Amino acid sequence: MFRSLLAAGLFARLCAAQQSGWQTGQVNATMCYWDSPRAAVVRDTLYIDGGALWWTPGMSDGTYGPPTSDDNPLGIVYQLNFSTPFNTTAQTNISNVFTTQSKAAAGGAANNVAPNYYDGVMMANDYEWFIYGGLITQTAEYTLPDSQSAAAYEVYASGPPKQFKSGYILETLTNGLTRYVTNGAGVSVPSENLGFYFGGLRSASFGPIYYQTGNETYNADVLSDTMIELDMTVQTQETWKNISLPTTVPGRINAELVWVPVSEQGVLVAIGGVVDAEYAELDTVLDANQTADTKLKSPGLMNTVAVYDIATGSWYEQPTSEQNPGMLTQGCTVMASAQDGSSHNIYWYGGWQGIDSTQPFNDDVWVLSIPTFMWMKVSSGTTGHGRAGHRCVKPYPDQMFVVGGYAPLTGTIPQCVSGNIIQVFNLSTATWITNYDPAVWSNYTVPSMISSMIGGTGTGSATHTQPSPSGFANASMTGLFGAAYNTSKITTWYPYHAAASTSPPGNITTITPTPKSGSGTPSYLGPVLGVVLGLFFLTLAIVAFLIWRRRHLFRSSAAGGQSENGTMDNRRWVTNWLRATPADAKAPTVTTDETPVTPYPYEEDRQEMAEVQGQQVFEMMDTSRLVELGANPDTGTGLHPIPMAQVPPHSPSPSSPRSQNLAPSNSITSTTTTSTLSRPPVSPVLQNSPRLDGPGQGREKFISGMSQLSDSDRGHLRGISETSVSTEGGGGVGFVTPLETPGALRGLGAAGAGGGEGRGEGSEGMVPTKVPTPPLRGTAVSPLTPPQGTGREGGDYLNASGGGSASPGAVTRRRSNFSEELGEDGR
Repeated sequence: MFRSLLAAGLFARLCAAQQSGWQTGQVNATMCYWDSPRAAVVRDTLYIDGGALWWTPGMSDGTYGPPTSDDNPLGIVYQLNFSTPFNTTAQTNISNVFTTQSKAAAGGAANNVAPNYYDGVMMANDYEWFIYGGLITQTAEYTLPDSQSAAAYEVYASGPPKQFKSGYILETLTNGLTRYVTNGAGVSVPSENLGFYFGGLRSASFGPIYYQTGNETYNADVLSDTMIELDMTVQTQETWKNISLPTTVPGRINAELVWVPVSEQGVLVAIGGVVDAEYAELDTVLDANQTADTKLKSPGLMNTVAVYDIATGSWYEQPTSEQNPGMLTQGCTVMASAQDGSSHNIYWYGGWQGIDSTQPFNDDVWVLSIPTFMWMKVSSGTTGHGRAGHRCVKPYPDQMFVVGGYAPLTGTIPQCVSGNIIQVFNLSTATWITNYDPAVWSNYTVPSMISSMIGGTGTGSATHTQPSPSGFANASMTGLFGAAYNTSKITTWYPYHAAASTSPPGNITTITPTPKSGSGTPSYLGPVLGVVLGLFFLTLAIVAFLIWRRRHLFRSSAAGGQSENGTMDNRRWVTNWLRATPADAKAPTVTTDETPVTPYPYEEDRQEMAEVQGQQVFEMMDTSRLVELGANPDTGTGLHPIPMAQVPPHSPSPSSPRSQNLAPSNSITSTTTTSTLSRPPVSPVLQNSPRLDGPGQGREKFISGMSQLSDSDRGHLRGISETSVSTEGGGGVGFVTPLETPGALRGLGAAGAGGGEGRGEGSEGMVPTKVPTPPLRGTAVSPLTPPQGTGREGGDYLNASGGGSASPGAVTRRRSNFSEELGEDGR
């Protein structure tokens, strides 16, 4: 067996449509009848290929034209997914429930690897399906397939992991098999990965056969005495076998082959068919001898059925009992087992005698119950409603689909099948239903008319387990039908989830003929424009928001000045904090430092300091370390008063988070509250003061001021100094800062640059003099980082400019204890 990929692309459509033969003024088409397609189910989908499909054209004036055949020029395969709901009532275009794909390359015209076959078989398991046999039309448009060709469609991967892509495969038959057989009976057994094709017709020469040929040599009119077996156990390594029928099993035309789950691998039961039919003749007419012969032999194919044991390859002939349907061909069957497996009921629907195609076709539903092999009619049909050449499948345990078929040939113009192209039969209630809803189903129950004859109930427990009155024709069949089948090998794929539909289940929209619109606007223009415009306006909204946010941030920065990372307004929250803190609510915080601390002198000295500029202000305690104040070259002092009118009222800003008074992460600071010292009044703002611990006048004033203190005051100050031990590295000496020095907000400027010198030079044993501020450490950290480059004038920290450049010896600026990173929100 050789395999090769078909050069065929998957060509899917939203719904089925007439492929050719469109007439002037035609606006739609509805399936009219479908003669002898081949079909199979793979998991949740019914695949239908070939056959003679005819359409009813809908015209623009509201009328319908006569049925037209499209001959399926694209090699279309139709699909019906069981998740699709539909309604079978008249005047609905049920064609919309089908989707399609083409066997031809890229959806092009059918060719020698994808022609349209009439009749034949489709055999499938749960992973793939194969098409075999059937008739094709003689044509000079392309080279015909060779005698050993068959095609397959791999839907899902099976077996060991491998690279897989669903698609068509061209199969080459071996072991002397040919495709030259048609009108047989086919069945698929997915649980055993097997497919069978029984009997049918061939040519007298075993050579090529064609559909509607005028040459007797190519006409299939000889009964085949073989059965073809396909083993699909190993994907890509399928095997074919030709099984010769024993002389006790006669060949037949369009019988039905049914698989019954008993014994090791199940059994096949061949039912019905005829030994001759008018459609098998060139002139489609049987002569008197042929008619007499088929009337004599064909009813026996219902009276006695052929049984094939798959496991042993043995054939049996078993007579049936009770009244049977009589001779019928081109009907369809499904099998439903009782829930306990005590009975297996084969349902037969439709067909005709094969002698006169102008007579009404059968519309009854019959059941052959096994293992009793007893016939009974469970539903009587309606005259004129019957059909033949159709296919039956079972989507659920209790439902049967009848798909396709054709009506009696009563005139020169073919008639459409009555009741639409699809019919649904409930197997449990033995009634026809008009709606199929994938959400509505149940397990199969044996109809009461059957259980009354074989015993038991709707769920099983049949009391008759063999034919009566004489039992099985062959004693071996007793053990065959008495052994249970391993049903765990049967995979079920239901229930199916209903597919989304624009119309309610069971209410398929009717397509009525309407004049075509003269507008040239494509139907997809509206949705495309909607998507494009939606994206455009969404982009505009995003851009507008970004611009608004950027302008809002700029306005906030210009109004109040932001912190270094732009997350808070430093000026606003610091000012409010200063004003909101009571004068005596906070005692001075003592930073543990090795440098002796020198507090302010007495109250009269602080008052004298405040009067330097002629305006009294008050000092505020703070825990921040101060930087040196630059000296004013004109006045010799760095003191500038804070105009009280410039202090804003107390209104904390909710948008400006406040920082916690915590030490930087790279230092360890211990704070001690001195209860004997009251919070000093706010001092004037200092600016440009000379270094008090270095050379210059400022240092001398500081020393002279300390000399005026009493011994008790000096001892008190020494006690504070001795408890102030800095844990910072370097061993430098520092000072306690009992007030917040606004000038320190600028960090270390030129006047306070000598960090190393200020910490190690003459800081111990100093005698305080009258000075405006206490000495500052060279590495003092400002309480806040001031706004940079604001361009405002003034010496207070509320209006600080970024002026001043560091001298070459300046130390690196350290972060403030009021850093934004330690705010109330934890960021």
